[in-house]
Parts: sequence; C-alpha cells; structure tokens
Amino acid sequence: MVAASGLALPRAAAPCPARTRAVPRAGFLRFAPPVALPPQQLRCCASTVDDGVVSAEASKPRLPRVVGMGSKLVGCGSAIPTLSISNDNLSKIVETSDEWIAARTGIRNRRVLSGDETLRGLSIQAAQRALEMAQVKAEDVDLVLLCTSTPDDLFGGAAQVLTEVGCTNAFGFDITAACSGFIVGLITATRFIKGGGIRNVLVVGADALSKFVDWTDRGTCILFGDAAGAVLVQACSADEDGLLGFCVQSDGNGQKHLNAATSNDESILSNTNGVPGFPPKKATYSCIQMNGKEVFRFAVRCVPQSIEKALEEAGLPASSIDWLLLHQANQRIIDAAASRLDIPSDKIISNLANYGNTSAASIPLALDEAVRSGKVKTGDIIAASGFGAGLTWGSAIVKWG
Repeated sequence: MVAASGLALPRAAAPCPARTRAVPRAGFLRFAPPVALPPQQLRCCASTVDDGVVSAEASKPRLPRVVGMGSKLVGCGSAIPTLSISNDNLSKIVETSDEWIAARTGIRNRRVLSGDETLRGLSIQAAQRALEMAQVKAEDVDLVLLCTSTPDDLFGGAAQVLTEVGCTNAFGFDITAACSGFIVGLITATRFIKGGGIRNVLVVGADALSKFVDWTDRGTCILFGDAAGAVLVQACSADEDGLLGFCVQSDGNGQKHLNAATSNDESILSNTNGVPGFPPKKATYSCIQMNGKEVFRFAVRCVPQSIEKALEEAGLPASSIDWLLLHQANQRIIDAAASRLDIPSDKIISNLANYGNTSAASIPLALDEAVRSGKVKTGDIIAASGFGAGLTWGSAIVKWG
C-alpha cells in the first residue's frame, strides 16, 4: 500500500539522496588529526551485563566489534496460522464472490489467527526456522528487529520474541512502518552491522491485520491476512556485501488514504473533581480505512521509481535482476511494476493468492517459500520493494547467500 505523485500531493517526493561522507567546512570546527587505521579494523568496545538476572551465556565475554563490514542474507523462515479463509467463505459474510475478488486483487485465500495462536508465537517460529537454515545459534544473535504494526503488546514485542527464541546476548526493538516494515528493518540491520560492528541480526516481519479489519467492509476484508517471516542477516567482508543498493521514502500527506487511527471512547474516570477536559478519553484503534484507488495509483507509480533508484545506486541495470519480490498487496500492482521495469513474469515471486496482504510479513514469507522450493539460489539478485501506510515505501537490491 503506498504514496506519492499518484496521490496528487502538493509536491513531488524528493529523490533518494546519494549517501556521501559529509565534509566539515573549513574553520567551522576543529578536529584532532585523524588516526590512520588499517581497513576494517576500526573497533568498538562491547560490554556485558551480569546482575544475577541475565543468564550465564549473556555474561560470556564477547569478541570486539568490527565496523565497516558488509552484510549477507544467510537464512530465512516463516510461519502462518492454521485457519484458512477462502473467498467463498467471505462471500457468506459480505456481498462478494471468488471471481470478483480474484479478478481485482489476485487473492483467493488468507490465513487468520484463531484459538490460542498469537503473533508472538508466529514470530518465534519464523525466527527459529531462519536460525536453523543459517546454522546460527540463538545465543550468537546480537540484535532482533521485530517489524510489526500489530504487536500483541502496545509497548512492543521484540524483547519477548528474542527471549523465547533464546537470544540471550541480543538486544531487540520494534519497527513500525506498516507494509514497508520489513524493508526498513532489513536496511536497518545492515546499518547496524556496518556502523555498529554487529555480527548477526534477526529481522522478523510479522503482522495480524485481521484484528483491525472491518469484516463487513468488502473493500478491505478481502485483502488482509496474518503471518510472520524472518531472515538472518550476517556480517561479511565488505567486498562480499549483499546489499547492493537501496532507497527509502515517506510522505505523510498520503496518510489520509490508508490508516488505522486512534479514536476517543468513554472517559476512564467518572469523577473528574471539576477539572474540565480531564482525564483524556480512553483511546481505541479504528478499523483499517483505505482509499483503494488512490493507494493503487501511488503504488504503480512509486514502486518502480523506487526500484530504479536502488538499481542506480547499485550500478546495475534492471536486466540484472533475477527475481522481483514486491510487497504482496495486489497482483495488478505487482504486474504493473514488472511491466514498467521490463521484467518477465517468470522472474516474479508471488504467493499473494494463498495468503493475501500480510503487511510486514509478506516479503519474508514469499522469500522463504521461494528459497525452500529451490527457486531462489545462492548468488541470485533480488529487487525487493515494500510500500504502505504512512505513506512509506522503499526498495533494496540484495544478493541471496
């Protein structure tokens, strides 16, 4: 889902600036003479905590951090709920049909949390499977990024996920960027490796949008499903860097076209002791509100532009792409972007028909299926792009393995 010129915004979104090293103005600041360091040997200190609460593994001394490293994707995993909701099931709830939904979106089924299933549980399963493929121990993970807009806890879930997975030496936090979340998390992981000397980062994309869908609104209830996907991003030498180029953008002017804003409910207290306007009204989240036509216009224009900018930074032509992997929002958006980039249909990764729009989970979920099926192989170049509420959108040109 997404934004920009297709939304008739007051000004065009600024292009992604080239990332160059800033040069201080002469006479503005004084610096000590730089100390020459051998390549890839700049080191940061790493501390440990041992207060009787942290496990024995967490108190083990860590190796010094080395900044300036490259990043590579070495493992992936995914998890989905057991309950499948077909288009025919939805036709019994709202006025629609399998033919109507499939023709407009490409979706035929979606998975929805039920029973005792939780988004945290799906996230844990996806993370564990990514570690298994990467052959990396949980205690060797340094950072866990949980990319979600629908955590089980309003304050975030990364800490719980990393604890359940057994990442005893890791720090974690949530990233909220809706359907762009996984791309933002992936790029963030590589920057922690390059600039912070981190070695292993778990990036989990997970969302349960079914909790925020109005199941009587056929314009939105046909689109969304729940899932989790994860990748293990690992440090490597700079000349093996698997992130070849990227571009991220956002424009809040398009927020009105796609949102799940808070609304005020009844007051928490009945007695305010005469204080006007206090306490604040109890906040609740509304169901997902979307202007489908405007979001579609935004996506078909901005996604190809974003990928082209990422390719330009990578110094690669579109013909070098082995696989096009877009956020799984609508098959017509995917096909339009492929046509603009002149990418043949046999190079498109799509599992939209089976899962619908799973927000931040859609890209890692589709990637995991493609890798495990043997479609994506080591060394393949993937153009991935996420787009959604915010509005935010971004692309990354990555090499698998």
